Parts: sequence; structure tokens; C-alpha cells
Amino acid sequence: MFGWLNLAPRAGLRYTYYGETSGPGFTSDEQERTVFNTGAEASFKASRTWAGTRNEFFQIEGTRHIVKPTINYAWVPRPNVVPKRLPQFDYEIPSAQLLPITYPDYNSIDSIDSQNVVRFGLENKLQTKRAGEIENVVHWLLYTDWRLHPRDDQETFSDLYSKLDLKPFHRILLSSEINYDINNGNWDQLNHSATLSPNDIWSWSLGHRYLRDGAFYGTNVGNNILFSSLYLRASQNWAARAQHYYNARDGFLQGQYYSIYRDLRSWTVALTVRVLRDERGSLDYGGAITFSSKAAPRFQMGDDINKPTQLLGY
Repeated sequence: MFGWLNLAPRAGLRYTYYGETSGPGFTSDEQERTVFNTGAEASFKASRTWAGTRNEFFQIEGTRHIVKPTINYAWVPRPNVVPKRLPQFDYEIPSAQLLPITYPDYNSIDSIDSQNVVRFGLENKLQTKRAGEIENVVHWLLYTDWRLHPRDDQETFSDLYSKLDLKPFHRILLSSEINYDINNGNWDQLNHSATLSPNDIWSWSLGHRYLRDGAFYGTNVGNNILFSSLYLRASQNWAARAQHYYNARDGFLQGQYYSIYRDLRSWTVALTVRVLRDERGSLDYGGAITFSSKAAPRFQMGDDINKPTQLLGY
């Protein structure tokens, strides 16, 4: 619209049939549920370029700033059958991230309930050319939800989320992820990391992860973790990664992951050994072999740094 505004309205209808259910803790007759959903997303981009900007030390060759505000509204009236009357086979999994507000991205089918929410987002990018390719020197994303009619288990505002990637040099990446509780004035989550990758042979990441007790899942599940991830490619066919997670709150090595990768041309195979230790000193050992097709990879490059459990099939 107007040559610069993107507007994407949407509407949908979901039908679910539940057979008669009888089991421990829950019994129900057969149910038929219909859910109507609608909403719209509006966004635009604005940019400015400074082609003459040069800085040899920071490898800057011209700069471009891109800003993208987004407003996403979703409205779902109360279904004819509310979640508490349904067996929660496909329930909503607790998450420190904001869940999708659009369908079918929100796929916890049995937990679908009424919704009247506006999600505000602001994305900023500062780009330059390095080695002839465009690279984000700064990539910053801010977003939060304003719940116009919050449910009993919700606050009016969700946490304010900030995700920042900073690349002062081509081979150095600094990342920050912060969740701030607007309603109560608490820092719910703080994740920071630094990654050094001077070449395609090795890379090293160091970071800190903090989750406040009771922030998302109830009480006594917070953490204060220091982590390290070292990757080494020994040859074209062999590579290895070692990851360690140190519990700074209680003072012990909580998790260890050791992986060996083998390139099989069309496939990649990974052998992973895991050692976990809890507060009582109990050890848990695990291992897995993961096969990943290069045409349809199990996860994107580097995702196993942030999601090591995927190597164990979770």
C-alpha cells in the first residue's frame, strides 16, 4: 500500500475432533471443536546508505542502515470447547521465548484458547561490505506482546525481548539475548556469548546464560551457567566439537558434550557422548549417532552449539 507499506491480513478456521477419552487423571466424552482466527501484520522498511564510509581497522567499506518496524495483531474468539475440557495430548510446552500468535505456527492444538494481542517489533541492521559480500555489523531485534484481554494466566504485557548480534570484525561475533519483565521490573533471562572463528579450521565460543528462578516455569528452575564450545576440523572429512557447561551458582561442571563428525559426501554422521551431573552429584551418561542429509540437514550450520540436545535426538 502507498508503495512502501506491507499489509498482510489473514483469517482461518480450525476444526478438531476428539474421541471419547478415559485415562488416569482425565475422562471426557467425544468433542468437536471449531476455532476461528483472524488478524493482520503491517510492516515497512526504511534505509539510508553512506557509500563513502571507510575504516580499514574495522573492515568497513560503505555502510547501510535498515530499520523495519512491525505490528502484528491476532484475534481468536473463545472456542466452543475450552482447553480444560479437552485431553491435553498436544499441550503448550513452557518456553523462555514468545510463542507464535498466528496459526498454524502456533501448533499446541489442545491448548488453543481465546487471544487478543498485538505484537510490536523493531528490527535494525547496520551493514557493510567485507571481502566483497554484504555483512551485518549490527543486527538488533526488539519485540513484545501487548495483550488487550489477557487470560487469567497472563500479564498485560509479555517480557520485552532484545536480541543483538554484533560483528566488529569479520571473524568475531558478539551475541546478546535479554528478556526484561515489564510488569514486575525483573531481568528474566540474560544470555551473552563471544565467538572467535579466525578460519574454517577452528572456532571457539565462550558465554554466560542466566535464567531467573520462577521466570517462566515456576520455582527453583533458574540457572547461572558459563559455557564453552570448541570446534576443530582436522581434515576435509573429520571434525570434532567439545562443549562444557559450568554451573556458576552451585560450583560444578554440569554438562559435557563431545562430538565427532564424519563427512560422507551426501551425508554427515555425528557420534556424540554426553555426561550430565546434577546438584546431588549423580551422573547421567548418554550417546547417540546422528545422520544428516546435506540436501535436507537436521539443523542449520552451527545450530548444535545452541541446541546440543538435538545431537541426541531430542
